[in-house]
Amino acid sequence: MKYVSVIAVCLFCMSCNPKQKETKEGHLEKRELAQTETSVVTIDKLMVNAEELVGKEVNFKGLVNHVCAHSGKRCILKNSTGNLSIRVEASGNLEGFDKEMAGQDIQVSGILREKRLDEAAIDEWETEVKAKHASEEGGKHCSSEMANIKEMRDWMKENNKNYYAIYYVDGNSYEVME
Repeated sequence: MKYVSVIAVCLFCMSCNPKQKETKEGHLEKRELAQTETSVVTIDKLMVNAEELVGKEVNFKGLVNHVCAHSGKRCILKNSTGNLSIRVEASGNLEGFDKEMAGQDIQVSGILREKRLDEAAIDEWETEVKAKHASEEGGKHCSSEMANIKEMRDWMKENNKNYYAIYYVDGNSYEVME
């Protein structure tokens, strides 16, 4: 049970915020969607239609916020305002990320993936957080976890979904931008 909550927290912290900007119609036109798959876009533009891009190759750029210190096999990129982030996993021929890249802009190519946290997993996580808070182990940490859970539930309600979507990329290559 504890592992489920640890995994959920890690996935949430290392994922993007799925709040998305929309056009008048709510989605990009097909021409713009195809362009997203082949040209380099910002994280903001990538996330506009992330649901439709799952399983497809994407090319985007972002600021390296974090590189996994243990293996270097994952990094977190943020957008220019810092309110959206996306996890990139090294896959295929990409062996890892240089740990010294933090703070640099990079361009990434890879396959967009989606991890879904269903209501049952979120309910279980919430129960564990409440139990931890009741035993006075949690404090400030518990309140931030509860805020994350509330944000997930709000997103699910706003988007009429029975799951919370977490997007990440299986990175095939990257290039440091100058």
